[in-house]
Amino acid sequence: MIELTYVFEQEFLEDASYQLIRASTEDPWLVLSGCKVLGIIDEVEGSWTQIVGGDIPPVAIEGMGDLINMQQFTWLPNLIKKQWPKYVLDVVVENVDRYEIICHKEACPKRFQQRFILGIHALAQRESALVFKIRCFQKSDSYEVVKAPSIDRYV
Repeated sequence: MIELTYVFEQEFLEDASYQLIRASTEDPWLVLSGCKVLGIIDEVEGSWTQIVGGDIPPVAIEGMGDLINMQQFTWLPNLIKKQWPKYVLDVVVENVDRYEIICHKEACPKRFQQRFILGIHALAQRESALVFKIRCFQKSDSYEVVKAPSIDRYV
């Protein structure tokens, strides 16, 4: 499950805080305000829209979509697949800091591990600690790669 908090800043009005919850990567986002469920939003044909409910201002829905789109779990899986297409079949987001990488069954796990460990630090956000569970398609054995947060020495 993934949870985000979006604060909708309104001019001349009190800011509104929304909780965005998603059970899995294929599900739309549940929008709550406190304990009240306001609706469900999803990206439809490249535009964020409310598919259930009606109490959320359209400008807030657009802001929620922008927040979601800039999150690492939104773009990192496709970047990993693009970087290592000969090895990676799919990337599953388990939560904001855990990913499962499924390699093609003919991929060499040791060779991918060597390349992945070197490359993931350049692709993923530097300040985040991430865990990648890596396994080959239709095989039960797996291993984990932990990308520890790194500090930019030039700051």
